[in-house]
Amino acid sequence: MPLVSGRSVLVLFVAAVVLVSTSSPACHAAHNITAILSGRRDLAEFSRELTSTGLADDIDGRNTITVLAVDDAHMAALKARGLPRDTLRRVLSLHVLVDYYDEPKLRRLSGGSTEVSTLFQASGDAPGSAGMVEVAERRGGRVAFSPQDGGGGGAVFFVRSLHQAPYNISVLQVSGVMSSPAAEAPVSSPEDEPASGGLNFTDVMAKNGCGRFAGLVAATAGAAAAFEKHARDHDGGVTFFCPADKAVGAFEPAFKKLPAGDRLAVVLYHATLGHYSPQKLREDGGGDGMRMETLASLDGGKTTAGFAVRHAGDEVTLVSTTRNTARVTRTLADADHVAVYMIDEVLVPFRFTGQASSPPDDGGDGHHTSGSAPAWPRRGWVASALVFSTLLAGFASG
Repeated sequence: MPLVSGRSVLVLFVAAVVLVSTSSPACHAAHNITAILSGRRDLAEFSRELTSTGLADDIDGRNTITVLAVDDAHMAALKARGLPRDTLRRVLSLHVLVDYYDEPKLRRLSGGSTEVSTLFQASGDAPGSAGMVEVAERRGGRVAFSPQDGGGGGAVFFVRSLHQAPYNISVLQVSGVMSSPAAEAPVSSPEDEPASGGLNFTDVMAKNGCGRFAGLVAATAGAAAAFEKHARDHDGGVTFFCPADKAVGAFEPAFKKLPAGDRLAVVLYHATLGHYSPQKLREDGGGDGMRMETLASLDGGKTTAGFAVRHAGDEVTLVSTTRNTARVTRTLADADHVAVYMIDEVLVPFRFTGQASSPPDDGGDGHHTSGSAPAWPRRGWVASALVFSTLLAGFASG
C-alpha cells in the first residue's frame, strides 16, 4: 500500500475543511426597496410611506420577500383617511409577503390558491388568520390577493411585475390597497404592551389557535419563567413552535399523567435558542435536515436531545428524537428576535406509555410511517475530521 506524502495530507485536509465550511452558506439580504422603487414616479408615495413607517428597513432586512406595490392614486385615497402612523404601518405591512412570488410562480397556481404570511402576521399584532393573504387565480386568469379577515372583500389584483431577484425579492404592482378591519383597528396603547417592550409570545399563541399550549406553558411549573428568561436575555433570539389546539387537546390526557419533570421537558421541547425566520427554516441542513437544540436541555428538562428540521419545497417538518413529526402550518409572529410558529402535532422527546397520541413505536425494525429517526448532521471539526479520514482512506487504498 503506497504511503501518503505530507503534502498530500495537507491538500486533503484543506479540501475537507473548505468542503465543510462552504456546505451551508449564510444567507444575507442584499436588496434595497427604496432604490428598487426610485425610478417609478407613480409609486413615489408608496415608497415614501414604506420609509416613514419603518417598513423599508424591515423589508431590506429579510432574505426572502414579496412587496405588493400600490400606485400614487390609490395611496392618495388611503392617506386621505387620516389613519394614525402605526395603523398605516399595519395596513402597508399587509402588502408585504414573507415569501417569494414572481409572475411565473403566480401563473403556476393554475386555478388553485395558497395562503401566505405577511409582515402584519409576522409582527404578532394580527389576530387569528387576519395577517394571512390568500393568493388565488380567479376567472379569466386574473390573480387576486385577499386578506383573510375581509370576508371575501378587500381583494386586489396583480397588475404587473416590477422587479424580480429569485429568490430574494420580488416587487409586484397590484390594483389597489387591500382593506383589512384587523389592520385598521386601533393600535394598542403602550401600557398594554409587555413591560419588557418585547413580543408577548404567549398572547400571540393564545390569540392565534394555540391557546391550549399557552395554557400548558402557564400551568407547568418553570416553563413560563424559562421561556421569558431566554426570550429576554438571549442575544440570538428564541423560536417557539406551538401545537394547535386540536393537537394539544388530543395529547392532554397523556400529558396530565406524566410526572412534573417530564411535563416540563415536553413544554420546553417546543422552543429553541436562535431566531429562525421562515426562510431560515427552509435552509438546507443536509440530507437529514437541520438540527435544533431545545430549551429542554437547558432548563431542567429530561432530554438533552433536539429535533431535526426538514423541508420539501415550502413545507417544513419537525422530527423529534422519538420519531414523531409535526408540520409547520403557519407563521404566527416573526418580529425582532422572536419567532412563533404553529405546528399540527405535539412533539415528545422521550418514549412513554400513554394515550393514543403518544409517540408511536417503530416496531423494532427501524422504520416508521411518519418519518424515520433523525440522524443528526455532524458539524465543525468533527465533520472535517470525518471527511478528511474518508478521503485519506480512499487515497491510500488507491
